Amino acid sequence: MRSALAENILSICPIIERGPTNDHVLPIFLNLLRDENSEVRLNLFKRLEDLNQVIGIENLQESIIPSLTDLSQDKNWRIKLSVVQQFPVLARQLGEPFFNERLNPISVAWLQDSIFTIREAAIENFKELSKIFGAQWASRFAVQRLVALHTDPNYLHRQTPLFGITALA
Repeated sequence: MRSALAENILSICPIIERGPTNDHVLPIFLNLLRDENSEVRLNLFKRLEDLNQVIGIENLQESIIPSLTDLSQDKNWRIKLSVVQQFPVLARQLGEPFFNERLNPISVAWLQDSIFTIREAAIENFKELSKIFGAQWASRFAVQRLVALHTDPNYLHRQTPLFGITALA
């Protein structure tokens, strides 16, 4: 039931506007953000754009980051994959400086994940982020991180730069 609530509660924000969102929805959102079930927290991030339209996400950045960090390291690879897929949307909402400082290290860590699907999604993530932030961002952050992996002792991680550079090209 909490998962269904988390999936749908933010969709009412654009309808009820700023005042009621701050008074009624925001406390529920912050409570669900601390839920022990990762599905509940993930469902909140899927609809975060609705909350951003009404109150702006800048005020909630510090509340969101710990939950995102937890979800990005979840033992269930499907949860982790869903988080990876949410990062381009979050990047648009949070902006380049905040993303580079707080979320980029998480993106880089996914390039060395033990699950191929996560590494593949991380590469696709870098491709989408390069479209959002531009070629200079890609050369400073994405390409440098990918090239650094070519000396990794794990051969699976050494393959990641090959796939990554191909995707970015």
